Amino acid sequence: MHDDGDDLLEAAGSMSRLARMFKRTRVYERACLEAGITVDRVGVQVLSLVSKAEEPPSLKELAEAMQVEGPHATRQVQRLVARGLVEKTVDPGDRRVARITLTPAGAEVIDRYHAVLKDWMRAAVAHWPADDRRQVCTLVMRWADDIESYFDALDEQPLPRP
Repeated sequence: MHDDGDDLLEAAGSMSRLARMFKRTRVYERACLEAGITVDRVGVQVLSLVSKAEEPPSLKELAEAMQVEGPHATRQVQRLVARGLVEKTVDPGDRRVARITLTPAGAEVIDRYHAVLKDWMRAAVAHWPADDRRQVCTLVMRWADDIESYFDALDEQPLPRP
């Protein structure tokens, strides 16, 4: 069989479709209602990014992950600090750097939101055999990691001149 990459391109399109579904306003609103939380979409994004980070992210790292400018991320963090959902701490290695951590209340909010999404995803594929679910999760995560690494390496190379 000749592999011309069409299957990978189609799968990438499906992944984009999934990403768009998760970003739809009604999905977000319904998940917040079901989770009983009143955090705006960007606030949920910040809480989710902080919860998934291996180490507390800096404001700069958070802005990069959100794909926004630093001042926008700073405003979002300030709003969440005011609500008691995150806190800024000083990086012990560089006192000029603020690190963002979840408070217990912030962790509880994002855990409830994620629990709703996980319940929905489980329900959507409840008819799948357990091995299929595990396999697709393993392969999608591996695929995303490999493509991200490949594109990161491309970004480090200079663009060819025409």
